[in-house]
Amino acid sequence: MSKAKDPEENNYPAASNSDSVAPHLGEPLEEILDFATWRKGDDLGQTYARLEQEVQEGIAQEERVNQEIRQRVLPLVRARLNAPKGAGHYKVSPAQLKWVHANMLLNGATIAADGTIAAHETMLLTIAQIGVCAVSYSGSLGEFRRQLFRRDVRLDGGNPADEMVAVLEARQSRAALGYEDAHDELNQLIRRGLMAYGERTALLEIGADKWLMGHGTPVPRELLTVSLRLMLTRSLALLRELVLGHRKFVFVASEPRELLIKTLGDSLGPLQFLIVDTLYEQMNGWIEENKLSRELGRQVRQFVEEVGPQVVRGVYRASASSPAHIFYAHVDHAQEAALLAMADSTLQEHRGFPMLLDIADNLCRVNFEPASFRAIVQQSYAKSGQPFRYLMERETRR
Repeated sequence: MSKAKDPEENNYPAASNSDSVAPHLGEPLEEILDFATWRKGDDLGQTYARLEQEVQEGIAQEERVNQEIRQRVLPLVRARLNAPKGAGHYKVSPAQLKWVHANMLLNGATIAADGTIAAHETMLLTIAQIGVCAVSYSGSLGEFRRQLFRRDVRLDGGNPADEMVAVLEARQSRAALGYEDAHDELNQLIRRGLMAYGERTALLEIGADKWLMGHGTPVPRELLTVSLRLMLTRSLALLRELVLGHRKFVFVASEPRELLIKTLGDSLGPLQFLIVDTLYEQMNGWIEENKLSRELGRQVRQFVEEVGPQVVRGVYRASASSPAHIFYAHVDHAQEAALLAMADSTLQEHRGFPMLLDIADNLCRVNFEPASFRAIVQQSYAKSGQPFRYLMERETRR
């Protein structure tokens, strides 16, 4: 008789041989696990020398790889199967940047919006404050605030035993305090989806005849996969207006997960950009990972078919000292969008990131400063006679 198979046997990846990780670590794993090879914390001389050596060797190797990418890979971007209109490698001249500065940026013809979230969470109550700021180089154009209050259960003087059971059941299904959980949809909506909705709404309401600049992607995953019917319907309408209606936008990502396109970008020289692909495949992947109901799934798939091919993804590098950044734009205005993002990014050479987005972010930090928000919340607890009881440990740490 054959041996019974462990039902959890396939739930774990096969163990790797120690030899297979040595090339990545630079030395045998056995030697790393030997505690005798660990240095004392005050041995800074050898620490600095090792750091300098590894960084220098890493940069030299990266440059060799980038040289090959420039010669062999970048020319293929334009000729690739299913490449979007305008795909390819572009070089920008200082004269083009000067024109963009004068006619699209410094004259107030571009609006940027960014948002921030401050949250206070206890067993008693969760409060989130969403702030969105819109700016141009002509000045601030608006600050918008929305507060959300969550209690696990809201009952009006019912049976105390029923209230107790309802509270216990609600808290059993929540994530731990201070942690996000994929199943805690309200938490996800508060922290990402509603802020993204507010940023894009502010841009469209204020910048009807302007170029629009935002953070992240124009079609964020949080708005495309939310399972609340009303929010999904309104989000799809908003995103259709942005992509298919307005069309003159550029969104720049801060810390993208797409390492392949980031690698292509790092091979670029200063004042160069690539237009690579569209969001169509990525958006379809999001749908597959998030199982929506049949009705909502049908709406989202129709949206992806309409909008996905219209949003292109590219990457640019503004200066020799800055990293590459991924941008998103409408397929009909992708080259203009790349020029706009790059021109604004050259205003801060060390970062190579649009300064207008940084201004919007800093304005949010000033107007919706988290410490001020938490101070107001703690004052409310104090007035209720419980200044410390419901606060998390890190909130009372000084």
